[in-house]
Amino acid sequence: MRPLKLTLNGFIGVRDGMKRESVTLDLESLPTGLIALTGPNGAGKSTLMDNLHPYRIMPSHASKLSVDGFSYWDHVCGTHALKEFEWEHGGVRYRSSFAFRKPGKTGKAEYFLAWRNAAGQWEPMQTADGTVSDGKADTYDLCVESVCGSLEAFFTSVFSAQNRRPLASYGASEIKALLAELLHIDHLRTLSAKAGDVVKILGRALDATHQQLVALGAKRDRAAQIDQAIASDIQSVAVARQSRETLNTRTVALTDQRAALLAKQTANASAQARLRELASRRSQIAASLQTLANDGAADDRRFEQRLSALRSAIAGHNAVIVQRDAILGAAHARDAAQARLLTLEAGVEPLQQAIAVLEAKQLELTAASSRINGLTSEGESKASLLRSLEQQASVIAAVPCAGHAMHNTCPLLAQAREADAKVPEQRISLNNLRVAFRASREAVDRLTPEVQQLATRRAELKTLSDHITATRRDLQTAVDLAARKPLLDAATEGVRKASEELAAVDGEAKAVRERRQAQQASLSTQAQELDAEVARLGVEDVTAAIAELDRQLTQCREGITGEDARIESLIRSQATREVERQAVAKELAGFDATQSRADRLSDEIASWKLLAKGLGNEGLIALTIDDAGPALTKMVNDLLLACYGMRFTVEIRTQRALASGELREGFEILVHDADIDSTKAVTVMSGGQKVWINECLTRGIALYLASNAGQPYQTLFTDESDGPLDTRRKLQFLRMKREVLRLGGYEREFFISHTPELVAEADAVIDVEALAA
Repeated sequence: MRPLKLTLNGFIGVRDGMKRESVTLDLESLPTGLIALTGPNGAGKSTLMDNLHPYRIMPSHASKLSVDGFSYWDHVCGTHALKEFEWEHGGVRYRSSFAFRKPGKTGKAEYFLAWRNAAGQWEPMQTADGTVSDGKADTYDLCVESVCGSLEAFFTSVFSAQNRRPLASYGASEIKALLAELLHIDHLRTLSAKAGDVVKILGRALDATHQQLVALGAKRDRAAQIDQAIASDIQSVAVARQSRETLNTRTVALTDQRAALLAKQTANASAQARLRELASRRSQIAASLQTLANDGAADDRRFEQRLSALRSAIAGHNAVIVQRDAILGAAHARDAAQARLLTLEAGVEPLQQAIAVLEAKQLELTAASSRINGLTSEGESKASLLRSLEQQASVIAAVPCAGHAMHNTCPLLAQAREADAKVPEQRISLNNLRVAFRASREAVDRLTPEVQQLATRRAELKTLSDHITATRRDLQTAVDLAARKPLLDAATEGVRKASEELAAVDGEAKAVRERRQAQQASLSTQAQELDAEVARLGVEDVTAAIAELDRQLTQCREGITGEDARIESLIRSQATREVERQAVAKELAGFDATQSRADRLSDEIASWKLLAKGLGNEGLIALTIDDAGPALTKMVNDLLLACYGMRFTVEIRTQRALASGELREGFEILVHDADIDSTKAVTVMSGGQKVWINECLTRGIALYLASNAGQPYQTLFTDESDGPLDTRRKLQFLRMKREVLRLGGYEREFFISHTPELVAEADAVIDVEALAA
């Protein structure tokens, strides 16, 4: 792919960096070699570089190498924007036109790809499968990829954008997919996917067949269940018929027995009538005996209740009579208790008055004691202060200047003189305290003996209160007993009447008991006579036996009817199951064919799975990548050797060893450092070293495509890749670019750099700042 002409209109990078609405670059007249884009930061270099390709993406601003990771709407302004890019690939001239319109809140974008025919006219691009570029994004992407390959392959091999993802960070599946496309074997992945789709289709068919087999298996189980049920019905019919025959035989036997009993019953008709009369009379006697027994039990309970009530009444009256002497003497005891109570209550008030006087003296004694304690504390304090003042005043007479004129005016004796003036006042105050202390002491000595009598008086008052309480209790007891005197005569009369009634009830109960016993004896004698007559008749009553035979005959006839119904039901059930068994057998006729189809589908699925795996990342693609690995490694190492010397050597490993020793497909880039004799992964190298290795890997892939894969890219692109390098390494970096152009047969490489030395070495320079309005 060779860029020829670029026109941008309404792009934010052009407006902000170049201060103009549109810009046009004519690249067709540029010389071959290295073309540098130069200018200060923010001048719009990356905007131009990001649009020197036909894909719908600005790679330095994309979150991932996919059109889904980028939106042009973030980089265009105004109501209209345009990108028109003419480029050449494989000897054919193409034109990519992007039109953006946003008159309101929503915008519309159209993407067209055209090619110029031999007559110089532009025609819409059409792929081999008939897809035409009609302005839609999807059709445009398909048309571009049909010419230049996939977006991922382009930006991995020939276009090094800012913030690009280094190859060393790719996973095994990602690098395999990328290398498969670069090596033009990605169609194998398509075939593998198609084989996988065939596996899915066959799998769904196999699942449906298995479901049929499961259903047929369930029907086969159902057939076995039906066979068992038919056999069970046949056996049940036989058992039911045998049971019916048994019931018929028993019915005949019972009928004969009943006829014999009927004949015997007819022969003894008169005896049977007498027996029935005797049985009726025997039942009446038994009922009478039971009635007498019930009446006797009721009479016994009634007499016992009356006797118990009388005995309770007699016991209550006797309890009153026992207290006769106490009740008769209660009036005298009541008068004596009242007299004692009045005497005791008269002595309470003098004691209470004496105690009140002593309690007042006790309060006075407590106050005097408190005053003594306070005077003692205050006297000790004042005595201590007096001693201190006397010591201070004694200095006046002890100083050497005593008797001189300056003695009375000496400032050093001012405190002593002040203390000497306070000493008389303090002595008077101390004497007053002593007088008050003596008065309080005399009051304490006077009151102490009197207050000591307070406890004695209180004890006397408590003893007197206890006597009053006991006397009141005796008075209440005497009053209660005196009040019961009217009950004493009633209790004596009640005992007499209850005793008479008790004797009458005992006599009545004895008479009733004797009369009932006579009646029971008479009825028992009659029952014995009836039993003797029944024994003399000697006739067996067959009525109950005939009734039992009638019951058994009814059961037998009902059993025969039930067995007939059961046999009929079993026969119908057997016929229904026979019909169902025939239908299931007809459906099971296709079981073997279905099983054979499932086996064929399983074999076919296994074959297609093997084909999908063989054509996938773990099969031919892995083998092809392994074959390309040495050639790709050699090209990368040749670039390293030509540009940076013999220090670094790259090793690309497409397999990794597991802990068990087995090898698995993988992808790892190792760098051997000859200066320090070590091997390490690219990810742990310094920033500048990563740039060397990654650029050599990228350009090595581009060279491999140009020499072995037949990918006719004619131009390379690099956006500020030399940033982390020092000046010497940057010059080596430029030599590497020329070596790549030479080895790969490329015409140009467009690169962006802020290093004046590199710009000076370029074959042509595009000064972006000069394009500013």
